[in-house]
Amino acid sequence: MRFRFPKKISAFAVLLSLLPLAIVGPIYGIDEYYRFQELSSPERIQFEKERKLCIFPLRNLSGDKNIDFYSAGYASVVYSGLKSLVQIYDESLIPKSIQYAYGAQGESTRIREGEWDAKKLEKLRRGEYNLTTSRDPRYLSLKVQPYEGEVAPDEGFIIPVSRKFDCFYAIYGEFEKKGKDEIQIRIRLRSSKDGSKKEFSHKTSVRRSYQELGTIIEEIRRILLGKTTQTFSVKTSQHYDSLVFLDGNYIGKTPLRRTDILAGVHDVRVTKNGFEDWIGQVDLRDGPKELNIPLEKDKKEGFVTITSEPSGAKVYLGSEYLGTTPLAKIPVKTGWNRIRLTMEDHVDKFKGVEVKKGETAEVFAKLRLGDSVTYYKNRKYLFLDHTYDDFAIYSLYGTLFFYAGYYYFNYRADQAFESIRPTVTITNFVALQNLAQSSPSQQTFLMSYFYQEHVYQHARNQFNNYRSLGGNFARHTGIQGGLMLDCMGLMLALTVTFYALGLDSETVEVGTAPVKTVPSYVKVYDNQYETESFAKFKMRF
Repeated sequence: MRFRFPKKISAFAVLLSLLPLAIVGPIYGIDEYYRFQELSSPERIQFEKERKLCIFPLRNLSGDKNIDFYSAGYASVVYSGLKSLVQIYDESLIPKSIQYAYGAQGESTRIREGEWDAKKLEKLRRGEYNLTTSRDPRYLSLKVQPYEGEVAPDEGFIIPVSRKFDCFYAIYGEFEKKGKDEIQIRIRLRSSKDGSKKEFSHKTSVRRSYQELGTIIEEIRRILLGKTTQTFSVKTSQHYDSLVFLDGNYIGKTPLRRTDILAGVHDVRVTKNGFEDWIGQVDLRDGPKELNIPLEKDKKEGFVTITSEPSGAKVYLGSEYLGTTPLAKIPVKTGWNRIRLTMEDHVDKFKGVEVKKGETAEVFAKLRLGDSVTYYKNRKYLFLDHTYDDFAIYSLYGTLFFYAGYYYFNYRADQAFESIRPTVTITNFVALQNLAQSSPSQQTFLMSYFYQEHVYQHARNQFNNYRSLGGNFARHTGIQGGLMLDCMGLMLALTVTFYALGLDSETVEVGTAPVKTVPSYVKVYDNQYETESFAKFKMRF
């Protein structure tokens, strides 16, 4: 007791010391202290956009292991019937995240696109919003995934198995053989939304059990879709196999006809390699629709705007003549290329340019007085779009090509003799004597001899023909001319020649040449100094 009494006195003294602060300053509630009334946050709800349907094998209740294969087989048949489903409708929306509102709601607290609140949802349900299905949260993408390799789950394990694979819907069940040729199939569809399940039962013959699953599959489709459907057809004239996407989901190739598209306003994209994408909308609220879309060739074009000082210069894009400057938004192919500007009594100017699809590349060049022929000591980058270096590389590629031909024809020549080895036995005088002794008569000997001689001569002619095309060089045979070998030599000679022609210490790739001066240094444009042996490269072309 003597220890507690001083503690109480101490606590009372502390409270008395804080009393003046309470009298002098106001006491705030927590919402007033943090000024929650001045701050605000609207109600924001985001909904799920995709659900997953998992299809599991069916359990075999018969005890007959000879029909175990039906377990995964039924799952595959169900998957084949449902895999085309890409979109479903559910009026009962499931929130993914909710932010509750607080504070005074002002103009600055409007919810963003894709977010919802109670008032906005009520308007949606009353039909006051005319939204496309891609923006309406009641339309959900469906991902159908088979799991034929998994163990067939029973009723007690379907919930943990569904959680393991993140399944919103699960299809499972069992089958049992009744009698000699009768089978009972029970398939269940379980939903994670409320844990509900629907069972579909069908009794059929063992032989026709796959085919007669169609009625169950159609019933499952109807339940999953959740809304009336319409027929949607797409044609692209003679351009078959165009890919069709509905609300971002691939639904097939043209010519396309689908009878299970949900009623609503859908975003459609049709694409085919080499053609411009077609993007539009289709309204399936009132009835079926058919689109006949004329696809246009993908021009893969960008634009260039080219000006020069002085103007009036001729412009070439690679080897294509574009016109004289100034040029404004000239359509050209996309990609990297080289622009050449040429004008009488002026030095040609080169510019590298990257043309992007739908964009305009701007090029400006200032031409200087002079003669291009004397300005560029080596013309390999001047008038041709292909340089000596390019020709050297092309010739080297040609050498490799003809070497492949040389190898091929020599291989065929060797095979001509190898193929007759089991047939021709007369290879020397001893073999000829053995054939004569083993032949029952002279007529048989002569027939065998002339037949082998004929086979040999035919192979010899093939060998000579292939060798004349390929040629050959080896230590024991020397060099034997042939088309492929001669062309190899020619290509090698051209490679060396073009490479030698391209060797020039004064070669300038693009636009600027070394300056010839008497003093070792001279001031040139852009306030920079260059020596006689220095070449300035502004671009890589």
